[in-house]
Amino acid sequence: MGAIVGVLVSCSSGGSSGGTGPVTATLKEWEIKLSSANVPAGNVTFNLTNDGDKEHEFIVRKTDLKADSLPLNASGEDAGRINEEAPELTEVGKPSEVAVVPSGSTGLSLRLTLQPGHYVLFCNLKVEDLLHYQKGMRADFTVS
Repeated sequence: MGAIVGVLVSCSSGGSSGGTGPVTATLKEWEIKLSSANVPAGNVTFNLTNDGDKEHEFIVRKTDLKADSLPLNASGEDAGRINEEAPELTEVGKPSEVAVVPSGSTGLSLRLTLQPGHYVLFCNLKVEDLLHYQKGMRADFTVS
């Protein structure tokens, strides 16, 4: 299912209504680098590149929290992962993530209409005991 989401998202149009040109998001172990961390409100297209050796995901949520302070699941199989359903995090589209960004990939994109505010971009994968968010795969993003 995740691969299907990535393919559908990559086919979204690049038209513009407000907003700005595309924001390049480069993912790799263990960071997310952005070409711009502040854009005008409107349509925003994130063009994704995975320069890493591992598969990642790209999730966007609106929140007042800083990227390094998101609510985590305390127990169970998802312990240590971000609680994506927490009331402090608002989903910003359907979809508002690319579930699979394969190693070495380019050409995937995610187009969202964003209102002014603070957003966080993160990878919430957990592979065995390796938590990508905990290793630093997160970034703050502002829409004005």
